[in-house]
Amino acid sequence: MLKSTALTALFSMSAIAQAATFNIGTLPVAPLVYTNTTTVSGSFTDIYNFVFPTLGATASGSAVSINISPVLDIDNINVSIFTAANTLVSAGPTGASSVLFDVPLMPGASYYYRVTGLATGQSGGFYSFLASAAPIPEPETYALMLAGLAVVGFMAQRRRRGG
Repeated sequence: MLKSTALTALFSMSAIAQAATFNIGTLPVAPLVYTNTTTVSGSFTDIYNFVFPTLGATASGSAVSINISPVLDIDNINVSIFTAANTLVSAGPTGASSVLFDVPLMPGASYYYRVTGLATGQSGGFYSFLASAAPIPEPETYALMLAGLAVVGFMAQRRRRGG
């Protein structure tokens, strides 16, 4: 009896803890976005492996719980970015959703998003994950914009003087 109770507890604990790994490849640059919607049960940790693009950019990611209480529900969802060596780079807030914006990363390096939470709904939980890199404008872009503003200012001043 004790042996069967222990085995039942062991099997139910293994069913509660869930982990999945997804390989994004190179993180897409906005306006392209990586998206994944997944169903989870119990305590979960999902890993999204990616390589950061080789251009000047920052990473953003979000995990949003889609709750339909009491059927589907996730408590304390969190998204974080780690290096391939398991060093925490940045973590979002914990709640019904978790978002990271404009996290600077090394071009060409490997990282992973970690999404954690606890599915408490009768049928588990359901969440959407989105990730992308946002390009950082090059210094030449700012120089061109300033030159354009200078020309507009010069033209406005010339018109005020009457010619």
